[in-house]
Amino acid sequence: MTPDHLAVQLADPIQRRVFSAVALGATTSAEVLAVSGLAAPDAAPAIGRLVRAGLLVQGRGTVALNEDALAAAADTAARRAADEAAKEQPDPGLRGRIRGGVLVDLPEEDPEARRAVLGHLAATTFAPGEEYDERTVTDRLRPWCEGGPLDAVSLRRALVDDGLLSRRSGRYRLNP
Repeated sequence: MTPDHLAVQLADPIQRRVFSAVALGATTSAEVLAVSGLAAPDAAPAIGRLVRAGLLVQGRGTVALNEDALAAAADTAARRAADEAAKEQPDPGLRGRIRGGVLVDLPEEDPEARRAVLGHLAATTFAPGEEYDERTVTDRLRPWCEGGPLDAVSLRRALVDDGLLSRRSGRYRLNP
C-alpha cells in the first residue's frame, strides 16, 4: 500500500465514511451503517472496495482496519519526506532546520548546531569583504524568516551575537 493508493481510496466520500466508521470502532456492517449514516446499498460496495484495496480486512461478519497496510503507507510517506528533505538540504546538520529556503528551527541548546545553521545563512546571504547597511542586512534576511520562528531583525541580532556578522558604525560585514 502506498500513500498515493491510500489517498485515491479515501478520496471517494462514501469509502471515506466507511473507513472512518471502522476507524472509530465499527466492526460489523450494521455498526458501519449506524456510525457512517450510509444506506446498505452504498456502504456494502464501499466495504468491498476497501477490502480489495487492502485498507480493511474482513473476518466472519466483521471488518477492521488493516493496520499493517496503514503502517506501510506511513513508512513509505516518511521515507519520501526524508528523501525530499535530503535532496533539498544535502547537509544533514541543516535538515529539519532550513526548509524551502526558510529557517524553521534555530537550535538554542546545541551551540555547534546553532553555529552551523547561522553560518550557512550568513555564507549564502552575504559576500566576503562586502559592507552592508542595516536595512540591507534586514532585507536580505527577510526571506529566511517568512513563516519561521524568527523575524529578520532577531535573525540579524543572532548573527551578530554569534560572531558571524560584525557591526561597526551601522555597517555590517561577514566575519571570516
